[in-house]
Amino acid sequence: MREAFLQGLRRFGLLGLVLLAGYCGWLTEAELRSSASVLFMDVGQGKGAVVIAPNGNTLLVDAGTQAYGRDGVGEQVATSRILPLLARMGIRRLSVIAVTHPDADHCNAVPILTKELPPRLFLAPARESNEGDWLAVKATMHQLCVRTVTAQVGQRLWLDAKRGVVAEVLGPPKAKAVRVSEIAPNDASTVFKVRLGEVSVLLTGDIGETGQRWLLQSGADIQATILDVPHHGSQHNLETFLFAVRPEVAVISVGRQNPFGHPDPKTVETLRRIGAIVWLTGEQGSLKVTVQGRRWTLTGVP
Repeated sequence: MREAFLQGLRRFGLLGLVLLAGYCGWLTEAELRSSASVLFMDVGQGKGAVVIAPNGNTLLVDAGTQAYGRDGVGEQVATSRILPLLARMGIRRLSVIAVTHPDADHCNAVPILTKELPPRLFLAPARESNEGDWLAVKATMHQLCVRTVTAQVGQRLWLDAKRGVVAEVLGPPKAKAVRVSEIAPNDASTVFKVRLGEVSVLLTGDIGETGQRWLLQSGADIQATILDVPHHGSQHNLETFLFAVRPEVAVISVGRQNPFGHPDPKTVETLRRIGAIVWLTGEQGSLKVTVQGRRWTLTGVP
């Protein structure tokens, strides 16, 4: 039976096999989980989300906060907020860490999390940067010998093949990533669609209008039950994009009383016209979405 499982995963390439390597080791105890979940963390003016598969595999997508010129803020949010949250979720190790793009508010907590909860795999963004926080991420992955793969459209990361939990990279296209990163760096953010059986989550990083238009034109299935609203709910959210996603739940990762004016009132109004439940992490705290079959439930996490 194990050999049949291996053969089933081989067609999805390296990423599926990397996770399988730990399947019978440190993940065995978590086999008792009956549901998948996604935790959207309140990290201030930044982003951080964790997908938790029923078999215990985990995918962290971004972890950082706006430093506002201060030193050590990423480490502080990692130790005071993120690690305690992950401990409450029963997470003792991260299977995969992905960074959508190298801005500090998406990655400055990653080095300490990597050291405390070493992953098997790191999914790096297409866009490069010489910023110190991003260089610290790369240095940490190198020091701990974490296998690194650059995210590309079409890649699928099977977190739990038995229960249909998979993350697929929808953007940006390789040819456009370099070009758009020179003009509008946020549009080079990696976009993931995570399927949790019959419920889906779209994780969008900081894509703006250019990235959203590409997704609309790509033919990719971007409709999702839950939307991580691009760029902290800024004004650069196209109405056509939001209506194409048609989320039932829209999560806006944002700092309370931030100086950027996030979220934009028009973006929030559009989401409510669609009929989405809008969750603001800066006002309502962290959010856990628990999925079982077609059903999902929302739980606020203080």
